[in-house]
Amino acid sequence: MRQPLLPLMIAALLATACSPQDLAADPQAPAAQAPAAAPPAATPAPEARPAIEAAFREGMPFAELRKQLLAAGWLPLRDPMCRENVGGTAEVCFALPEVESCSGDGYCNMHYASAAENRRISVTTYGPYDKWDVPGQESALAVRSWKAAALPAPEAAAPACPSTDFDAFLKAFASDEKIERAFTAPLVKVADLGAGIDGTDSILRYDAARDYAGFNVVWRDGAYHFAGLDGSVEKAPQELQVEPQGDAARIVRYGYGMSEGNSYRFEQRNGCWALTEDPEPPSP
Repeated sequence: MRQPLLPLMIAALLATACSPQDLAADPQAPAAQAPAAAPPAATPAPEARPAIEAAFREGMPFAELRKQLLAAGWLPLRDPMCRENVGGTAEVCFALPEVESCSGDGYCNMHYASAAENRRISVTTYGPYDKWDVPGQESALAVRSWKAAALPAPEAAAPACPSTDFDAFLKAFASDEKIERAFTAPLVKVADLGAGIDGTDSILRYDAARDYAGFNVVWRDGAYHFAGLDGSVEKAPQELQVEPQGDAARIVRYGYGMSEGNSYRFEQRNGCWALTEDPEPPSP
């Protein structure tokens, strides 16, 4: 008796079918693709060291290192807490404005900066700091270590430029403390007194923008006024003289009393103006 053809064909197909396990074991089956490995994390490139560091060495006289830095355009970076950190009369803070602090056992920390390189160099010295510039005794204050680093980035984004017209900009700068801070250069070059035998020779330094407090002019009630360190503002108007230095710079001066006064240099930067220098030392 002949069996039906359809059931026999179904049984044969079932007998020869492969299970998933059989497929996995089949050496002719294509291998499963493993997930691609993540690319290795990029290693940050080491920060380039300032070229001037090549001339530094441990134990060199501080006076020699200082001379090299100043000759290359680096300036002392003032720490406003120096007098408190050092204590006493803190004369070293006036003679060496780069000093941050000095310990009782002979160590001093100092800082220099370069606006062109956007860098600072911190230096540690050991020895009597009052001997650093005494002829024949300069080696008494020796360099122990140094470290270079980038200057800190601005803490917040700058607001919109109040005006590209300098007169309008200056009025906004002198009337709003936030605008003043935002459009003060990260490093302000300041001429001050403190060098020489009697301390009356001019010396240059940098103030970080957050530490600079030398702009003492306020625009109020349609006129400029002198502002004291205590926050008081004089009622009498203060006349300013604005001197162009080319198209991209302005010098602002004022006279106060018989012999006092101040000056400021503003430069065009990033499509606006910025206070960059306090170029004249105060009257002795």
